[in-house]
Amino acid sequence: MKQKNRSIIWLAKRYLRGQSAFFINRSHFLTLIGLTLGVTGLLCVSSVMNGLRTDIQERITGTLSEIKISRPDGAPFSEYDKMVDKLSQEGFLSAPVVRNELVIIKEGKLSPTLSLGIDPNRHSKISSVFQPKEMDNSAGFQGLLAGNIQSNEFTDGGIAMGIGLAASMDVRIGDEIELLSPVFNVPSAFGMLPRVRKLKVTAIFTTGMPEYDETYSFIPLSIAQFFSGYTSEIDYIEVKTGAFSNPQRATRKIKALFPEFEVEDWSAYDPSLYSSIRFEKNLMFLIMLFMYIIASFNLIGNLWKTITRKKKELGLLKAFGYKESELGTLFLYQALFLATLGIALGLIIATVLLLIQQQYGIISMDLGTAGLSALPVKFATSDYLMVIIFSYVVTFLSVILPLRKLKNVNPVELIRQTA
Repeated sequence: MKQKNRSIIWLAKRYLRGQSAFFINRSHFLTLIGLTLGVTGLLCVSSVMNGLRTDIQERITGTLSEIKISRPDGAPFSEYDKMVDKLSQEGFLSAPVVRNELVIIKEGKLSPTLSLGIDPNRHSKISSVFQPKEMDNSAGFQGLLAGNIQSNEFTDGGIAMGIGLAASMDVRIGDEIELLSPVFNVPSAFGMLPRVRKLKVTAIFTTGMPEYDETYSFIPLSIAQFFSGYTSEIDYIEVKTGAFSNPQRATRKIKALFPEFEVEDWSAYDPSLYSSIRFEKNLMFLIMLFMYIIASFNLIGNLWKTITRKKKELGLLKAFGYKESELGTLFLYQALFLATLGIALGLIIATVLLLIQQQYGIISMDLGTAGLSALPVKFATSDYLMVIIFSYVVTFLSVILPLRKLKNVNPVELIRQTA
């Protein structure tokens, strides 16, 4: 039995080599190239989509924190000081927020803004937006471009604006703007009027997200409470964990601290964006998997051609006592050898390309107001395992059809034809 197994392996190598001086016949090179490119594409797409997801997560959490605590019904609450202290005892940084949809007016120009009322001292500890941005550091995609929020000027009546919003309104540091509530709910002798405050631009920031830069602004907590009609209430608390590798664990821990509140991680801030990223990764992986399947068609064709060309030899092997299952193993060894070599080459090539991109950022993407950013890459062991498993599964399925042709090999009939 051992001798026969060794002969099967020897025959498999012989069929792969053919008349070529190399270890693989030239007819198999196209199959090998297709399998290699398929694996390379699968791994590159998965790693880039992982990088995009991580990059967007960092941009969102750097602007809006990692976890949000609010009332289940969205109602405001005022007991936030004790909650902030309790979170601090558990090792979490947190800050209260009041959210308003307002309108900025300057010299006849109007622009809507999503204005967040913050405590500048607390919020600067949980948001990367309020750290000075190093202009020569492309990796630091968030931060203050001008001005600051930790000053009496901001607390007394200042506003920090995204770079896109500031550009659309043509404002600079020190300019005055009017902030207007679109809701007319202040009674007066002339009827219901909106709430209005004059504020001075004290800071301009970038979030690294063009849609955020064109929409977001920050104002003092007290002024935001004025627009919302609150006294001491807030809308929610933003939380920074420090190490956001396991958001579900941190979310469960905070939920246990405040069971009567709703606790959401960053993916709930912009669910449509988060869902689209996951969908795009799955879709792109599926498309690249089809590339690998198409490459496997060439493998099917080569095995089919080999079985047809070697039909007489296979008939003689059957006559010598080789079972059909052993002949099937012979061709399975060929397919596995080609697949293993293609997978190994594909993983090596993809890893090298991804490392080059990660190190040098050769490919960049335009983020509008956020400027150019290197296409992000993130390696994941699960992606390597998934690519290897899918590749071998497709290879096994590709071998099934050609092996069915072995049933048509009749050794007696072939010996007659030869005679």
